[in-house]
Amino acid sequence: MIRIELTDEDLGRTRLALSPLWELVASLFWLHKEEPTPEYAPWVARTREALRGVELGPLDLDIQLPRYVPDFAAPIPTDPLASLAAEIESVRATDPAVVRADIAEGFADDPPPPWDAFVARPSEMVDRLADGMHAYWEAALADDWPRLRAVVEGEMLARARALALSGPAAVLEELHPSLRWRHPAIELYQEKHYEMHLKGRPLVLIPLVFARSVLMGVSEGQRAVAIGYQARGTSALWATDTVSDDGRLDLLLGQGRATVLRALEQPATTTELARRLNYAPSTVSAHLDVLSRAGLLDRHRVRRSVFYGLNETGATLVALLADIPAVLSA
Repeated sequence: MIRIELTDEDLGRTRLALSPLWELVASLFWLHKEEPTPEYAPWVARTREALRGVELGPLDLDIQLPRYVPDFAAPIPTDPLASLAAEIESVRATDPAVVRADIAEGFADDPPPPWDAFVARPSEMVDRLADGMHAYWEAALADDWPRLRAVVEGEMLARARALALSGPAAVLEELHPSLRWRHPAIELYQEKHYEMHLKGRPLVLIPLVFARSVLMGVSEGQRAVAIGYQARGTSALWATDTVSDDGRLDLLLGQGRATVLRALEQPATTTELARRLNYAPSTVSAHLDVLSRAGLLDRHRVRRSVFYGLNETGATLVALLADIPAVLSA
């Protein structure tokens, strides 16, 4: 078990961040898994095929990826909405001394491939790693990223609201089944066993689509500790069938508005909803206007994007009509 002790001041520094690079690293573990869970299996099969013949350098799928990835390969984002290009260039700029120190921290004197080569040739290998990350992203994730980003941005929005209304302790209590908040410490149920103190460092929460379990990163240079966890709504992202409420919501609101309302159990922008539902943006915008005026939605702006999501009334309406059995005629 990993135990992370926080003071009340440390808790107050908790923040959320989006990280395409953490998503990239998390997705790699699924490609090395012999039997991925059913919701990820189609993506894994499609991506393995797409990566045939792609030069991935240290990320080559023929090299078995260890469970531990050195911290320099997935730096903690300083920007809440980091870009992939900036994150990869941060990897490329890693000081050779930091490369060797991170590998020694994780593997002592016996690093496995591909990390063993980084000890002897750190500058060359981080260049190859950065190039491999770019190539992997373009082949494996670039096309899916708009949908993935919509899920993690929606999760960030929901968690940010919970942080503001209920505080970080309440957020940590429900973050993930393998994480437990027991004041004054976070307990992570993992194979490693050690204790650490934040000592003024911020705790960065990074929602991910591809997280198998809780991921953890520590950056001495940035003086930060990060926890990556699976975003809510991830399983529905790959689902091909939607949950039926026997048409009651359609009868009440009309099929189009009902479809939009159901989709907003995970907050999204107008553009993302249109793409996801295969509707015209103008149609989605019109439905959102009616649903908002009916008091079923909340609107939140994140930089230039406006996210819509169910408020308590909207969520209750969807849940009630999904749970009440249809009346049988005599």
